[in-house]
Amino acid sequence: MSKAQLKKELAHLDRNQLVEVILNAYSSSKEAKDYFEFFLNPDADALLDKKIDIIAKELTRSKRGHSKARISVIRKAIKDFASYGVGDEYVYKLLYRIIRMIVGMEQYYYYPDALIKGVFGLVADFIALANSLECITDAMALLDRLDTENIGRQTFRAKILYAARQTVKEISSTKLI
Repeated sequence: MSKAQLKKELAHLDRNQLVEVILNAYSSSKEAKDYFEFFLNPDADALLDKKIDIIAKELTRSKRGHSKARISVIRKAIKDFASYGVGDEYVYKLLYRIIRMIVGMEQYYYYPDALIKGVFGLVADFIALANSLECITDAMALLDRLDTENIGRQTFRAKILYAARQTVKEISSTKLI
């Protein structure tokens, strides 16, 4: 059922029926329950911390020093976080914290190529979001700070910064056209 069809059906319900549908959704799904709890008590910082914990748990999945983290799980957590309507500023914070965690943990795990490509995609998403928030300079400064604070291995940090600079170049070239 599409969103438009659902909206049409819900318009035909009276107040009591609508309350019953919402209560059934609340009790039938953990995701719906989490959403309604956030809706009633919106605390974006607590939700951010909860998503960071989920992602940190995913990043620690390993076997014999090889990371078993799945970029799909990380992207799902980001998408779920954004779907709560927390705003781009919080998604920006989440993306930076994820990148920081991944860079820091890279010295302890061997990352498979799929995860590395996914991380470069996250960096590109981070820069694109910074562009929409008009804070690319701040975003690059945050990524440069990873290098000055010696978080993770130098070669991986350099690859992250290179991916960020390439994204900035792509954004700059599309603005000129």
